[in-house]
Amino acid sequence: MLKEELIKIFDELQLDAIISEAPQTRLWYNGIQTSDGYIVIEKEKAFLLVDNRYIEYATKNAKNVEVILLEANTLSAFLKKKSYKTIGIEEDYLTVKTFEQFKKMLPKATFKNILAHQFRIKKDAEEIEKIQEACLISLQAFEELKKLLEEGMSELEASNKLGYLMRLFGAEKESFESIVAFGSNAAEPHHHPTNRKLVDGDIVKIDFGAQFEGFASDITRTFFFGKPKPSSEELISVLNIVSEAQKLGREAVKPGIKASEIDKICRDYIESKGYGKFFTHSTGHGVGIDVHELPRVNKNSDVILEEGMIITVEPGIYIEGLGGARIEDTILVTADSSKVLSRPEDY
Repeated sequence: MLKEELIKIFDELQLDAIISEAPQTRLWYNGIQTSDGYIVIEKEKAFLLVDNRYIEYATKNAKNVEVILLEANTLSAFLKKKSYKTIGIEEDYLTVKTFEQFKKMLPKATFKNILAHQFRIKKDAEEIEKIQEACLISLQAFEELKKLLEEGMSELEASNKLGYLMRLFGAEKESFESIVAFGSNAAEPHHHPTNRKLVDGDIVKIDFGAQFEGFASDITRTFFFGKPKPSSEELISVLNIVSEAQKLGREAVKPGIKASEIDKICRDYIESKGYGKFFTHSTGHGVGIDVHELPRVNKNSDVILEEGMIITVEPGIYIEGLGGARIEDTILVTADSSKVLSRPEDY
């Protein structure tokens, strides 16, 4: 956990505390996963409130916090004693119901919205190691799935097998529902797997990721199953264009470059080949506890990449009725360059 961005938020917003019930924030700050509870973060200290189901686990394993048993009125009494005046809340995680409860407990407080993703934008060595492991598990499962693919297998069956394999190789679960698309279904950027059967010569697009100790990976691979048909000439060209655009984008990742420049590099190449209108989404996003975090990698992003940021680079081309391709890697910004966590063969 790196507190640099968190301290900036405290100073800029003049916060007394941040109150969160988000599992992501608890994991980031104290290093353990609990399905329920609250974390109250002050600038120099933090408190984790959990019920009887987690009190022993948290007391033994939680880092950076004072652990408090959460009972019926514990949080209310705690906040009343503290008398915070200005409180940070995470609007992107907070339910209306919980926010109303906070306001009743602290009727005189001012609440200011913060982005939890902002203070998680850079990763420490332990977090990087977990994301790297999530990538390795994902790739191991993917390579095993490719061996199992056969004509007549449905997208749903392939997706289920991939999820099972990730768990078999050490994942807690998938970091998101895998996207498996055969043939013309690959034209949908976020296709939901169906009963569509695999046919020899199909283009296959698989977007997948594992969660390891609470941290995600995000990878996409596109390839042909068997020998491409003569009618697949354009799709072969599309896959080659996407592969080259993605290579140019990932090789450009380094500290000091704007995230928007990564997007431009990929987009300009695809546009130069005449397929600009078929690249319909941003080039990437941050990855961490959530599979989509800051920084955004799009044309409007003014974030300058820094050491410790982890992003995806994932250009794609999608042509309705024909198919599509996307290549995606999870990439760490290092001190003077980058490391593609999802291509360990390159290191």
